[in-house]
Amino acid sequence: WLVKEHLKAAEALRKKTEAILKARSSYDTIIYLILIGRMSPTEIRWSVSDEISRLKSLPLDGKKVFLSEDVFIQAKDSNGLISLVSYGSIPLERLIQKTEGNGSASGIVNSYLDWIDTDSLVRVNGAEVFYYQGEGLPYGPRNYALQYQEEIQLIKGMNKELYRQIEPHLTLLPSVGFNPNTASDEVLMAYLNIDENTLKGLREYMSKKPLSSDMELFALTGRKIATGEGTYFFPSPFIELIVSVGEPKSLYQIKAGLDTRQNARFPYGILYWREE
Repeated sequence: WLVKEHLKAAEALRKKTEAILKARSSYDTIIYLILIGRMSPTEIRWSVSDEISRLKSLPLDGKKVFLSEDVFIQAKDSNGLISLVSYGSIPLERLIQKTEGNGSASGIVNSYLDWIDTDSLVRVNGAEVFYYQGEGLPYGPRNYALQYQEEIQLIKGMNKELYRQIEPHLTLLPSVGFNPNTASDEVLMAYLNIDENTLKGLREYMSKKPLSSDMELFALTGRKIATGEGTYFFPSPFIELIVSVGEPKSLYQIKAGLDTRQNARFPYGILYWREE
């Protein structure tokens, strides 16, 4: 029995080590492809030999694509997500309301704003340090921007199930505008404040061609999004990249927040990094 258990442990360690090496190698490959690629409203395209990669494009809507062997890639454009550091609170409130459906969305958002602001004034149905002390919790508001996305689960009104449902649509990366072409149905409805029938017509149109102007969007939804400076109808330079090894259950995963803008010192930047 002892020998069998050691053999099992050794085999598991071998698989884990191989998965780590595949993930890190694939990350280097996909970074190279992203940096030499050309960005379109919906994806990044590149032209390389099959020896480097048979994958010729990377969608920016979070769709999982096959890279090689059992390695899969996902990329999310921050302009197609609800940013917790750049957007106003209205799209977040609509997203929570649509998900929760019990009228508590404004209180949760106000509690979130109380969590990140520097004062001790309580918004309507919000929560400052006195609330958390009264609940006997060993923490209070950070009074600073979120340091990791999961931290939002600590605020008044949020729970693990609600967070699980809205998490795919959130990001801690900055956004520089809004790109309907890479947004999920949930984000489109929250950002544009449209119903499911309008969403259906919008999706049918975008299945044929990407949206490129407020004129097109207004004709389809009665909404406009280009307000002042910003990048609209086009991806942000900030991309969430996920490299996972193993299917259907991932053996190893890298999740990184990228700034693809080049400067004199670095070809790109990493804003956060997680391996699990």
